[in-house]
Amino acid sequence: MPSKKVFVREYTVRAHERTIHTRLYKFICQQCSQPTERESYGPRPLYCEVCRPPMSRMVEDPKYKKKKPRPVLVKQAKKARAR
Repeated sequence: MPSKKVFVREYTVRAHERTIHTRLYKFICQQCSQPTERESYGPRPLYCEVCRPPMSRMVEDPKYKKKKPRPVLVKQAKKARAR
């Protein structure tokens, strides 16, 4: 079974590497009804690679990089109201 190493960023746990194991699934495609095999890291796939090709990672494409939020200027309204 081929595996891959994934770097888990730090959110609520300390950053670490995790090995994810793949599995080869044999199933009938729901769209074209053909018997097929597909390798998957997650749950059992429903469609063959012809009907639903693997998606490219959007993180790798710099065009789809998520922008940072703009800072919001907060006016001090409490001082104006207190006077």
